[in-house]
Amino acid sequence: MAGILGVGSGIDISSIVKALVDAERAPKTAQLDRLEKKSTSTLSAVGTLRSSLSEFQTSLTALNKPSLYSTRTASLSASGNLSVAASETAASGSYALQVKQLAVGSKIGLRSFVEPVQVQGGPAVTPVSFTAGSLTLYAGDPLDANSKKLELNIDSTNNTQAGIRDAINAKTATSGFSAGLVTDASGTRLVISSSNSGDGKDVRVISAETAPAAGGSTSLTALEFAAPNVAVAPSSITGAAGVITQAKSAIVSVDGLQVTRESNVIDGVVDGVKLTLTSAQSQADIDAGKTIALTVGQDKAGVKSSLQKFVDAYNKLFNTTAQLTSVVQVGEGKAPVTGPLLGDATVRGLQSGIRSEMSTLQSGEGIRALADLGITSQKDGTLKLDATKLDAALNTNFDKVAGYLSGDKGLIGRLGSLVEGYTRSAGVLDQRQKGLQSTISGIDKQRTALDLRIAKVQERLVNQYTAMDTLVARLKKTSENLTSQLASLPGLVKKSN
Repeated sequence: MAGILGVGSGIDISSIVKALVDAERAPKTAQLDRLEKKSTSTLSAVGTLRSSLSEFQTSLTALNKPSLYSTRTASLSASGNLSVAASETAASGSYALQVKQLAVGSKIGLRSFVEPVQVQGGPAVTPVSFTAGSLTLYAGDPLDANSKKLELNIDSTNNTQAGIRDAINAKTATSGFSAGLVTDASGTRLVISSSNSGDGKDVRVISAETAPAAGGSTSLTALEFAAPNVAVAPSSITGAAGVITQAKSAIVSVDGLQVTRESNVIDGVVDGVKLTLTSAQSQADIDAGKTIALTVGQDKAGVKSSLQKFVDAYNKLFNTTAQLTSVVQVGEGKAPVTGPLLGDATVRGLQSGIRSEMSTLQSGEGIRALADLGITSQKDGTLKLDATKLDAALNTNFDKVAGYLSGDKGLIGRLGSLVEGYTRSAGVLDQRQKGLQSTISGIDKQRTALDLRIAKVQERLVNQYTAMDTLVARLKKTSENLTSQLASLPGLVKKSN
């Protein structure tokens, strides 16, 4: 434009047009800038408020769960012998326990066999093989239909000790039996374990041959094992089979009453409490009458922790709203710096609603206000929890604490309903954010429209000044022509320099 305008008139028309265009744009641009800055600042502040309010809501949700007040805790005076877990049905009380014996499964070593040794570089060797047939493992009496059993079909694919071991281990997950090979001075033998614990559930092995021994094979009956009346360990000298571990039931004493169970996980002895035995007490401790104290009670620690989180979340929300609505003096004669939500009706309504609910006294006896739980307001408006007073309230009025806090009519339930109106989808803050986002989007559209209007104004000014410049150029040219013609007329006296 600078190369086109002003040629005829000599005027810097480009600068004039730019100044006029900038003057036309400036007021609206400043207005949009102010609106965008305020809307963006407010949107960010509402987001901060919503985040802090959501954390407060989370603490309310935790405090309003019925399970928080129905949960029971179980603790032991000493660890190492058992662990405990209490259900909601457990009654408060104390019990004296003794863990006398753990439940274990049976473990046996079958007869050993001298397996040929593979010499490095020598010919391949053939392991001891057994006749075809079936091998059945029992954990308990074979005549008892409830005894766990595992039936194996023995043929040319698994008729060695290693083959039988693998066949047993392939079904460990469903049968509870597992096997390994152990080599001692007498040879190599199958060692079979059972995870089926309890008195009388000792491992037994019964065979049934389908063909007689032939071709150097060993009779399958050599692997049979019947639980002896007196447990005898396997012999490393003769290679005889024997019992490594005898199956036993768990024995635990509760307040002097002896209880026997086939499993180390014991339910139903103490109402609502599950005992998991991990090791037996020493015989010396048992003979001395040493017991492990089990205490079942209400989950006061859980309620106390949730109340502390409530206080912390409230204080964070309080400090957030104070910062967002603050007025900070920056010096004499200077305008103060204000928070983005100063005087905001949404914040005032939220603060007023929360204070109203928290200051409302509940009818009835016992716990009627937060102060009864040791929660009081400090000078700066934040809350403080007195742990000693709260402990006293939980110890003497636990049910009243639950009644005051939980439920739709409880303090936490009422606060939860109030906060839900602000935080939910399409709630107060959601609508506020959507409105601000719409305003910011509208600003972008207004800027686009302003650019189009300014472009037209600039185009109009350029056209007008171009026309003026052209006219001035023509007039100048006409003036020059007239001057030239007058100078050439006869009788015209030119002035000498």
